[in-house]
Parts: sequence; C-alpha cells; structure tokens
Amino acid sequence: MSSSVRARLTAAGIAFVVGFVVANYGILRVPGRDQWLWLAIAVVLMLTGAIGVIIADTRRRISIWAVLGLETLAFFTVIPLLWMFTLATTPEGQVARSLLPTDVSWSVFGDVWDADVLRRAVITSVLVALVATAVSLLVAAPAVYAMVRRRARGRRVLYVYAVAVLLAPLVALAGPFGDQLRAFGWYDHRLALVLPTLMLTLPLALWLGVTLMRDVPWSLDDALRADGAGRRQRLRWFVLPNVAPAVLAVTLLVLLAACNDALIGATLTGSDRSRTLPATLLLAADQLENPTAQLAAAGLLWLVPALLVLLALPRRTLRLLGRTYP
Repeated sequence: MSSSVRARLTAAGIAFVVGFVVANYGILRVPGRDQWLWLAIAVVLMLTGAIGVIIADTRRRISIWAVLGLETLAFFTVIPLLWMFTLATTPEGQVARSLLPTDVSWSVFGDVWDADVLRRAVITSVLVALVATAVSLLVAAPAVYAMVRRRARGRRVLYVYAVAVLLAPLVALAGPFGDQLRAFGWYDHRLALVLPTLMLTLPLALWLGVTLMRDVPWSLDDALRADGAGRRQRLRWFVLPNVAPAVLAVTLLVLLAACNDALIGATLTGSDRSRTLPATLLLAADQLENPTAQLAAAGLLWLVPALLVLLALPRRTLRLLGRTYP
C-alpha cells in the first residue's frame, strides 16, 4: 500500500468516525430543530469518508485531508455566524434557545444605525481607516517599487523587518503610544488613532505591495517604452490592465484590516466619541437598548464589506494572501 493511499484511507476513516459521533450526539443530546443541523454535518462528514475510501486507490489528485480541513473550517465559520444571525433576528423580549431561528424579526438592523454610539463608531472606523490606508499606500508605493523594480540593496532586510512589525503584538506598544498621545494633547481625539493604526497598515501595504509588483509583467512596460509609447499609451496598455486591479485589491485589504482592528480603538481611547466600531462592540454593550441583538446585527453588517471584497476579487485576493517574497 502506497503512502498516498494510506493517507487517504486514514483521512476517510477519521471523517467517517467523526461524522458517526456527531450523528449520535445530535440524535441523543440535541433537542428540537438543531438536531437537523447536526445530522446534516454528520452526513457531509460520513459522505466524505465514503468517497475517500472509493477514490483512495485512484490517481485523482484530491487530498481527503484538505477536504476534511475545508469542511471543518466551514463548520466553525458558518455555525458562529448562524448563531449571530439567530441572536440578531430574535424578537425583543424573547430568548434564542437554538441555532436555527424560529421567529425572525428584521427590525434590529434598522435599530443599529439609529443607535448614536454605533453610528458614531462606524464613522470613526471608516475615517481612521481611510486616512491610515491613504498614508500607508503613499509611503509604501515608492519603497515597493525600489525593492522590486530597482532591486535596491537591503530589500530583503526591509521586507523581513516589515513582516516582523506586522506580526508584533500591538498591545505591547499601546502604553508608549498612549503616553505620547497624552503628551501632545491628542488622546481621545478621533484622528489620533491614525498614527497607531499605521503600525498595522504600513507593513501590511508593503507586504502585499511586494507580492503585487512581483507579478507585474515589467517586460511589457519595457517593450512599450522601446516602441516609443507615451505616458497615455503606457497607462492604457500596461498600468490599467495589469497594475490597477491588483492595487485596488491591496487597497481594499489594507482598508479592511484597519477597519477591523479592535485593540487600538479599545486601548487608546477614553470615551465613545473616539472609539472605533470593533472596540465599541466590546465595551459599549451597556449603552444599547437591546444589546445582544444589536451587537450581533452590527457584527453581521460589519462583515458584509469583507464578503463583498472576497466575492468581487476572489482570485487576486487569494493570490495576494497566498504568495511570499523569495
């Protein structure tokens, strides 16, 4: 038996056993309508196991481990989102007792925007993210061009440093940033969050920008120059079709990362007037009339832009996030 066949059979066996356990747990311990959800998950896992056994000795290039991992990721993503949807749509005065919603009420999504604390937080998040993204792209663009196009010395060191800053815990820098903001009298001001947000957006723009520029067909630009093409012709035939869509993807990813950061808004603000939405969702529950439903609805609405970006630019987004610098 080859190693690939053995790996497929092992993954198929694990998928079938886990599905069998989930089915029995759903039948014996889960009451009401949620039982159908557990049974559906069990059926998917057991079918994965059965198909894995069937194709174990074939030459099909399918990894059962990858399929099982994708299903697990989907389960652990969809189930929390389903619970958030149930909490958001449960009518006021009722308590959600199952994952699947029973009585659906959409009024809370209108109440979210009517809440002053949430509306102010959304404006703050978008404003801070836009300014930080614009500054990051203006600073990172020349550096990325020099690292990729000019092959500048020390480019690998700069790239590793940028990634290291990106991976550094921002909570370790919250104290020094807070002291500096107080010293300059900027603490608890809305735009004061732009400076610490740059610690996230600038290295992210550099990392994604390097990946972007590596995929650009620079030989086409060289050929256009050699043929005497002007700036407008190069813009039309080279920049717009090859660079602009990927630059848009990088911009949107950096903007989403800035909008979704909760640590900076929670640690470097002192009142609701300067908090971002993720920080407000953590700290301002006592200021809402129906906090459970409104917080869940706000979280779902805040997720929509990220889903739209992923659906609009799936290939470029996955390529940018899945490549590394050689």
